[in-house]
Amino acid sequence: MKKIAVLVTTVALAGCFASKKAEIGQADVERGAAKFPGYNVADMMEGKKLYEANCGTCHALKKPSAESEATWRAMVPPMVKKVNQNSKVLDAHAEELILKYVVTMSGR
Repeated sequence: MKKIAVLVTTVALAGCFASKKAEIGQADVERGAAKFPGYNVADMMEGKKLYEANCGTCHALKKPSAESEATWRAMVPPMVKKVNQNSKVLDAHAEELILKYVVTMSGR
C-alpha cells in the first residue's frame, strides 16, 4: 500500500513539473521570427533547452510569460554571469538563444 502511495505521489509531482514547461507552438515560432529575423524553431528549441538546463540550477524556473520583455532583457545577462562564475558554461551565443527564447515566450 505504501509503495502505491509513493508511486501516485511521484506521478502527480512529475505531472506538475511537466506542466510548467512551455511547449513551443507555431504562433510562438512566428512571433519569434517577427521579432528576431532569421530566428527559427531549431533556435527556439535550443534556447528552451539551455534555459531549462541552466536557469534552474540556482532557483526555480520562471514561466517565460511571467515576465516582460524588458525584465528578461535586464535579467538574463547578470544571471548568465552568475552561472559562469565558477566555470564558463554559457557563451555569448548560448546567452543570445536563452534571451531570444524567453523574450519570444514572454509575448504569450
